[in-house]
Amino acid sequence: MLNSARQRKRTVSKLLGLFQAILPEIEPQQARDQAYLAESVDIYDLERRMREIDQRGRSAASPLTFSLGLR
Repeated sequence: MLNSARQRKRTVSKLLGLFQAILPEIEPQQARDQAYLAESVDIYDLERRMREIDQRGRSAASPLTFSLGLR
């Protein structure tokens, strides 16, 4: 049993290493959003961008939320 757990752990570690090697460094969404907000030219542009990010977040979560019956 203990040997089996070690094998699974090694396999998972190898898979994670493979994914990290295959996939390029992906900047987290939050970092991209912060950079996008930092490009605002004035307070009105900043507010518009904040609403845009907020709406994008809501629309992306909606199908999952409804499918899980959480609304």
